[in-house]
Amino acid sequence: MSSSLVELRPNRRLLDHEFEGYKLNLQALPHYAFELESPVDRVFPDEVQYSFIHAKLFALHNHLVLDYWDYSFNYYYIDIKQQVRYVTFENTNHKFQNSVVYDIPAHVERKSGHFNLCLTFSSSNLAVVSDGTGYLHIIDTGPRNRSCCRMWQTLHSSLVLGEGKYFVVLDSRLQEMNEREVLHCLIQSVEQNDKHFNTVLTWVTFETHNQTWKQTSLKQLQGKGIVHYAAIETNCSALYVASDNIFKFTSDSEKEIAEPPKEEPRKIIYTWLQTTEDITITLRLQENFDKKLFHVTVTPLNIKVCYAGNTFVDGKLRHKVDSEFTTWNVQESGQVDILITKTESMLWNELLEGGDGNGEQILDASLVEEAHQRLAHLCSETVVTTDEAMPSVSTQELEECDAVSEEDTVLVRLDTSNHQITHRIPLSIHQFLFSIKIETQEASALALRHDVDACIWQPYAQLVNTDTWPMKHQGTLLAFGYVQSSKQNRKFVTCPPNFSYSVVCEASRHIFIYQNASNENCQLRKRSGSMMKNVKVGQQHLFNIDKYGEVIGINATNEFLFILTEKTLIAIEIL
Repeated sequence: MSSSLVELRPNRRLLDHEFEGYKLNLQALPHYAFELESPVDRVFPDEVQYSFIHAKLFALHNHLVLDYWDYSFNYYYIDIKQQVRYVTFENTNHKFQNSVVYDIPAHVERKSGHFNLCLTFSSSNLAVVSDGTGYLHIIDTGPRNRSCCRMWQTLHSSLVLGEGKYFVVLDSRLQEMNEREVLHCLIQSVEQNDKHFNTVLTWVTFETHNQTWKQTSLKQLQGKGIVHYAAIETNCSALYVASDNIFKFTSDSEKEIAEPPKEEPRKIIYTWLQTTEDITITLRLQENFDKKLFHVTVTPLNIKVCYAGNTFVDGKLRHKVDSEFTTWNVQESGQVDILITKTESMLWNELLEGGDGNGEQILDASLVEEAHQRLAHLCSETVVTTDEAMPSVSTQELEECDAVSEEDTVLVRLDTSNHQITHRIPLSIHQFLFSIKIETQEASALALRHDVDACIWQPYAQLVNTDTWPMKHQGTLLAFGYVQSSKQNRKFVTCPPNFSYSVVCEASRHIFIYQNASNENCQLRKRSGSMMKNVKVGQQHLFNIDKYGEVIGINATNEFLFILTEKTLIAIEIL
């Protein structure tokens, strides 16, 4: 089963090409600090947690948890006594209030390999807590609002992965099925195999039986490297994963994972690289080639490339092209690059209609040269297959941080019914920046770089009776793709649900706040022809956080930016 390629096309109405950038505003933003009664609990990596995966999980762990089911400023954090503390902020009088709502059971002594405690809200009255020592707790919170201050009650506790297996919680979702409640939890753990650390994603499901919770299924996926983004689809039938390497299902307690049929090694004789505007086909001729024997024929719907009676490409194109703009170049080395121009600006799922086993698509131009070394051409006496290893530097000479991912960053939809990737979105030209919750019942949205901007994309469940995976462009952070790339010391990056500003937060020095809205009093002008017109700019604010300590949590609302340090919660008002 082949996966569908999804193209991200920004809504032009949400872009502004006249936006020039940000002007520094030296006016101090009002802020209100609250000293925590009990410091935030933090766990640091130890000598067995030295991979880049571990470093990311610990360094970017957000200790400030917002309740998305309550629209007021209600936040939660876990203190050093392993208690969940509830902190409210009143935006009218700028006062904070806090209380303890839950005492995490057991208080297991911290050992090597443990992770930070995690809290997620699955519904308006259900929460999930991981204590970092292997236990997962399902909790009845009751109504979560300021008028109800009841203590939370533990409904179920279990060692999900077994003794000695530790994890963090990435996502959880409550589903109503056949008059029963089904809780889906997505957790992440790290396993060391041979000399590599692999990321393991576990989808565990619980159901209510006679008013008690019971684990009913467990599915696991595994892959190399870090996970940039992972979420459960709204209908709980698929998983979204953005990573540098493809993740595959390794176990499923409900159904057997079918082994994919073994394919014969393919003989790749050409590669093709595409943009939304054109396609470049690359192949290699034999040594001492004769240009007179090389023929290229391109019509709006067909292509044929031959040399000395041997055919490299022959078939019907997937979509129409402007054949009169076709060009090609033959280098002395025998490499041939054929450029064909698309009639419509779009990405193709395949070059030839029905596919072509002789060709291979390259998603990143930087991989073209590597692919050329693996090409087999028709005049070669040696058969070169895609499974043959290429000479490389010994892996013993490389540190793990030097490892290069086997594929570009890609966002995929994995269907749990057949364990296959149904859709994929290459992110090689759309750098992943951060994720944000903008719709309570939906999966988190992704902020991806688009040219100099950052576009916010909301994934929705696959449409019924169709193969469409809708990805909607919900908003744009103007020039933020360019701005954030210059901040080498950034720790947290985020924005509010209305996208009115964006934030780059360093660990212990500065917080950069970029407001998209233009300043009506801006005096900047530029000449356009014979006329002078206003320059459309936003406002950049700088907030010094160093006196409060290291930032370990962040959340942006439309009116306030909340920053959590080990001993303080700060509310910065965005004017």
